[in-house]
Amino acid sequence: MKSDAEEPVDRSRRRLFLGQRDLPFRPPWLSEEAIRDCTGCGDCTRACPHSLLSLVFDRPEIALSGGECTFCGACAEACPEGIFDRRRPAFSHTVVIGDGCLPFEGVVCQSCRDACPESAIRFQPRRGGPFLPDIRVSACTGCGACIAPCPTSAIRLAHREPADA
Repeated sequence: MKSDAEEPVDRSRRRLFLGQRDLPFRPPWLSEEAIRDCTGCGDCTRACPHSLLSLVFDRPEIALSGGECTFCGACAEACPEGIFDRRRPAFSHTVVIGDGCLPFEGVVCQSCRDACPESAIRFQPRRGGPFLPDIRVSACTGCGACIAPCPTSAIRLAHREPADA
């Protein structure tokens, strides 16, 4: 699986061995620095029209397994603390495609590509089998549109390297 030589890092195993919790995936325009000023009121979670946000330890997190973020901005507008910064990139994460992806098993599937509004997922031809997915990390907005349509749940979020974020 290629991704423009910008393959995101899967820190989960490293953090597991170090006894650390994985960094959560935050709502759009919300940095880990700004989250310190969050009061945990939950206004942003209630404002999300797609119900993608929830409070975990009184801090908002996003889960994109049930839908995509449309960047409507309702979460940012609802925040009484003003900690969302719409001048920064929306997300510091991208997606990765795991081994359960059907083309890696010889089955033709391009549902993730069809769902991606940014055309960040392309399929590269290969000899003797179905085309293989290629994530252009630079084009991926992290919206998660590709996650729910995947029939094998092979797509998941991953944090970008700090230089890529």
